[in-house]
Amino acid sequence: MSRKKISEYRAKSLIYKVLGNTYEGIGVNLTSYDQNKLLRSLDASKTYVVKVDQAVKKRNALGLVRLNLKSSDALKELLKFKKAGYVWALIEEYYPHHQSAEAFFALERGEKGIKFSFSFHGGIHVESHSGKIYSQLVKNGKITGVELEASVKNTLESIIEVFEATHMTYLEVNPLILEKNAVSAVLDAAVEVDTAAQFFIDDAWSEVDFRDPKKELHESERIVEELAATSPSSLSLKVLNKDGSLFLLLSGGGASVVIVDELAHMGLHERIANYGEYSGNPTEEETYLYTKQVLKLLINSSSKQKTLIIAGGVANFTDVAKTFRGVVRAIGEERDILHTQNVEVFVRRGGPNQEAALVKMKNFLDSVGLKNSVNGPEMSLAAVVHEAVKEWKK
Repeated sequence: MSRKKISEYRAKSLIYKVLGNTYEGIGVNLTSYDQNKLLRSLDASKTYVVKVDQAVKKRNALGLVRLNLKSSDALKELLKFKKAGYVWALIEEYYPHHQSAEAFFALERGEKGIKFSFSFHGGIHVESHSGKIYSQLVKNGKITGVELEASVKNTLESIIEVFEATHMTYLEVNPLILEKNAVSAVLDAAVEVDTAAQFFIDDAWSEVDFRDPKKELHESERIVEELAATSPSSLSLKVLNKDGSLFLLLSGGGASVVIVDELAHMGLHERIANYGEYSGNPTEEETYLYTKQVLKLLINSSSKQKTLIIAGGVANFTDVAKTFRGVVRAIGEERDILHTQNVEVFVRRGGPNQEAALVKMKNFLDSVGLKNSVNGPEMSLAAVVHEAVKEWKK
């Protein structure tokens, strides 16, 4: 069995049949759509949601979901997605609702059967309520063990039928909107299918619906991908806005998510230039080469305000002193232009050899005349974000 992600457009088309409605979202191929024709199909009196439909995780945090837009502004966002290298997008009417109506619902196929997960606390903060997610195996297509209104239970069991009939392997709806004791809307959906079933599911989905989060690679993304292919460490880089003003040199997947989420909550999506991480105890040379690509993006940005955040959690085995030597080497080679561009540097890191690493980083940044703040784990990840942007004019 090969599992592949399908478009949100196709996933919602299947789910909305269960709700007794026709899904009215518009799937857009960013390489070939007619802008004027698309604009005519939208209602100027309504507002819309525009999102990248390419199986990209953390879309909200990465600024790839834009809400409550007029039709003309919706088309502007499509152009931004296209410019960033994405191919597929989705436009749908904005659905106003209260946050308390947001629930979480998921199905996953495993060796023991289909696992059903549900929480009345959905939306972007679902992870902070992970202890309130109820999970149990589905029994004969029925949901048991969680108290749901009859209408909600019947709808979710109907979705389970669709899950089975269309050979899905994973389905997640977050948020699922519950209003007036019923399921009223599906705002975000992710689905994976068993590709081996492609030839006996009628027209539920086909290979044209498969989606890959990869986009056309920026040169720096390609270089880091090639570097990662020869390293046992984790090295990743995504260019979000080549003319951004916030550049991230992050270590550790968890810390990188916290940093980007905090920036997103502050409404700074469009200022984030890049996303990614270096972790898994990379060598000094690997960290140096990775940092070079982030600095290349920073130097080439047309933004007049540039900030570099060097941050990570408290590492278990990554040698902070070793990786910081690579970072210092890379910054040292570009010190003059970084100084000319008034780049500010904010550091928060912890782990093996952190004391020596932080002292060296502080002394180095002072010596090259870059405005900086260097901190250990006594400062939270969220706090370093706020310090980095506190003087910005919103």
